[in-house]
Amino acid sequence: RGSASVPLHRAAHTMAAQEAIVHTSGGIEGAGAGGGLGLNAPGAGPKVTHFAGGGGGKRKDRPDIPEDIAQKWESILSDEGPCCYMLAIYSSNGKSLELVASGPEEGPDGLGKCGMDMFKNELSNYSDKAGWGGFRCNAVDNRQNTISKRAKIIFVQWMPENAPAMRKAKMGPHKGAMKETFTG
Repeated sequence: RGSASVPLHRAAHTMAAQEAIVHTSGGIEGAGAGGGLGLNAPGAGPKVTHFAGGGGGKRKDRPDIPEDIAQKWESILSDEGPCCYMLAIYSSNGKSLELVASGPEEGPDGLGKCGMDMFKNELSNYSDKAGWGGFRCNAVDNRQNTISKRAKIIFVQWMPENAPAMRKAKMGPHKGAMKETFTG
């Protein structure tokens, strides 16, 4: 029988919990170290030197992104030069991106530029291919007597309805890598 102050079923549960405490390598006991199992303690468990997914190979959550794509994006961010849009489409094997459109190469420098209209025209040429791109446009604030124009950079994930479903599905894990490339 249990003690007078603790019911029998509670006393049995408390004894089982005390027997399940694992001593961790850091000398800490209880739920604060990996839920009582000591799994979060430094040095707990075997050292992992590889994973079944391939170990030290290329990361699979990113496509190959050629340097010309990053350079073209930098030219869009710059107030110098006329370039105001770019589009990079997945290659036929889906493992890399190819810069397929950008521009214009000539024209006036300045804020805002031409971006959205030219970008939309290029997208119509790739209605069955997924990709990434962006353009530059003007943001206009009109408040009483003051008109303010600022350049805005728009980052675009292009997933047309006719693009292969698997290609569109793989774009999700690539988004982090694309945000690293398309900064600003």
